[in-house]
Amino acid sequence: MATPKTQFLTNDEATRKKWSKELYHVILKAVEFNDLMGTDSNAIIQVKNDLGKGEGDVIKTNIRLPLVGEGIVGNDTVEGNEEKLQFRNFNLTIEELNHAVDTGGKMEQQRVPYDLVVEGKNALQDWWADKLSDMLFNHLCGIATYRIANKVFAQNPTAPDTNHLILANDVAEASQTAGDYMDLTMLDRMKQRAEIPIGQYNYKVRPLKLGGKNYYRVILHNYVFDALRQNTNVGQWGDLMRSAGKLQLPQVEIEYNGMLISKSERIKANTTNVYRNVLLGAQAAICAWGGAGESKSTTMIFVPYEKDAKRYIMIRGGGILGIKKVVFDSVDFGVIVGASYATAL
Repeated sequence: MATPKTQFLTNDEATRKKWSKELYHVILKAVEFNDLMGTDSNAIIQVKNDLGKGEGDVIKTNIRLPLVGEGIVGNDTVEGNEEKLQFRNFNLTIEELNHAVDTGGKMEQQRVPYDLVVEGKNALQDWWADKLSDMLFNHLCGIATYRIANKVFAQNPTAPDTNHLILANDVAEASQTAGDYMDLTMLDRMKQRAEIPIGQYNYKVRPLKLGGKNYYRVILHNYVFDALRQNTNVGQWGDLMRSAGKLQLPQVEIEYNGMLISKSERIKANTTNVYRNVLLGAQAAICAWGGAGESKSTTMIFVPYEKDAKRYIMIRGGGILGIKKVVFDSVDFGVIVGASYATAL
């Protein structure tokens, strides 16, 4: 006997939570480069579920600055010459985002051989994965004009600060042309800046540990990646691919000088044909979730509802969240942006 559709629309509390929690995990897996995400401080995108219902809309994170004092030599007095601990804070705001689908009425269900309610749920899942991926890359690339439905969502992405922006041939983004492309030297410059920061309140971009070695993740726009391949010796490119293959990381196309390099069409251009490629270390950004569900552990909720005397079935998918690149004192913490020109081959 077929499962009655009324079971799918039940308002039973436990069933609705189970559906919400299941979809939340499915959506995270579907987010592009979900392997960047994790709950600990070693993840590139640190996921936090700190805010349950009634616990506010801002997550505050502090960083302790390194001690800078010279120390006390010999018989010089220690008491009264202690150095004060200094902290800088980072705030992330969360906001509600919803989307809903209309699965039609009784006649629509009669006319087609598949369950429109299930299709509606799957469509929302795809929409959320796409929206979260897009939000993530806009923040990492620092596209300050990013909007959802013509509104700033939770917080504006912040543009890369001067010391965390590497320009191809040192040419400003608005002035770059076809000669200002990504090459291995520019990748070296990005890594060097990550390892040896310059300027006040700048911190070394913390690398990822893999097999006892330090690595950074680099994501290039597809056009930039292909331009890099075109301008790299064929034999050398083969070596880079083989080096990546030994690491057995599905998302990584090539490995060069301790950089695990991938490509994505979601990398953003702040100026036409000039893409903001990113080198990423630990805690480059935070993705925070609030209590959108019926309990603190349920961060998303998908709710079916009916209209017109239960003739029409709608599904709402909602979440309370925020994504933000980590910045202390207006200085980026875990991202180096490399802006370079590229077009389709």
